Amino acid sequence: MSRALALSGLIVALSAQHGDAQEPDLRKVRGAVEYLQRIALPPEANLHVVVEGRFGVILGETQIKAGGQQVPLAFTLTIPSELRGDLSAVIRLGNAPRWIARDIAINAGSDAVDLGDIRVEPVTPLAFSTVIRCEDQQVEIGVLGEEMALRANGRDIALRETVSASGARYEGVNDPATVVWSRGDEISIQLDGIDLESCREVLPPERRPYRARGIEPGWHVDLGEDSVAIVADYGALTRKAARPTVGILPGTYRFDMPEAGASLRIEEGLCRDAATGMPYPDRATLVLDDRRLDGCGGDPLDLLNGETWQVTRLDGEAPHDPERVAITFLTPARVAGSTGCNRFVGGFTLTGEGLAFGALGSTMMACTDVLMDQERRMLDALEQISRFDIGEDGSLLLIGGPRDEVLIEAAR
Repeated sequence: MSRALALSGLIVALSAQHGDAQEPDLRKVRGAVEYLQRIALPPEANLHVVVEGRFGVILGETQIKAGGQQVPLAFTLTIPSELRGDLSAVIRLGNAPRWIARDIAINAGSDAVDLGDIRVEPVTPLAFSTVIRCEDQQVEIGVLGEEMALRANGRDIALRETVSASGARYEGVNDPATVVWSRGDEISIQLDGIDLESCREVLPPERRPYRARGIEPGWHVDLGEDSVAIVADYGALTRKAARPTVGILPGTYRFDMPEAGASLRIEEGLCRDAATGMPYPDRATLVLDDRRLDGCGGDPLDLLNGETWQVTRLDGEAPHDPERVAITFLTPARVAGSTGCNRFVGGFTLTGEGLAFGALGSTMMACTDVLMDQERRMLDALEQISRFDIGEDGSLLLIGGPRDEVLIEAAR
């Protein structure tokens, strides 16, 4: 392992940095935590609820001594307005997490939020765990009891160390076809005899790379694991700083770098590059000495990845069997979906100039003439896509063709 991380999910969040939220412009989040067993909790039980925002910032949290109480356990906390976050809740017995719920989305806004009842599930966390992302599969490696273990596909596979010429190599105690081999920053994993591709450690949110950029006068800021690089005036000005602790204001994340005479502010909200029209997830402002430079921030890929996009319009018309017509963007640079007849898979390329789909392969099932015609039109449309945008209602607009028009519309 390249290094031992804190427990994944909520366990990481609980040790993440706290932002310096101001008292004004806060909103309340309330709910109640429950689990299936209607039994009183033992005296050492406590409930910890956390809302985590971007960059690993804790937007709000509360702890409740729950010993002797029965569920549901009501809670209330406050978070800054106009920032979205993910709520997690854990019930501990002593220091050991026993029930947990993760990643309950809270949208940006200013109104109070009532989440109702939140069901927590039993959990057995891995100690000193490292989260590994391999193409479109995520696994976790850590200590379970007194053994190393690989957690994947809902299974815990016990590991034992084996002799290797370099690095640390582990194989499954009862499954030698499962192998984890760590050599420096390189990690290779074989799961049930199948090699997982492009495996890499998932950095905690507060250390993940992030870029903000703008035109006129051609600037960008790169947040690295431990440092920040600032480039402005089309490369004529360059400065460096240590990556600062992120602060928060209502609707804004702030990175102050006084040693570089700079401050970067990130506001969540769609931003389009003034030169290319490429959409970005954030609005960015760089204050550099006495200048204010506006631009965009984040990765456009974040606007595409995630839940499946359901196609709502194809060539301006509603598709047949719309519940079966969908597109899903996967990491890294893969796409899958359905035309309503056959499923398709392939690759895509996203650059600063636009979006393009590569050759798409599909299954060969025969369908009705109507669905076969729809399939042909959808695959033809995907071949012509040259860029994308996000509509005011959050819909995905795939744009291309000789008239540079919307060929496919889709919704989450």
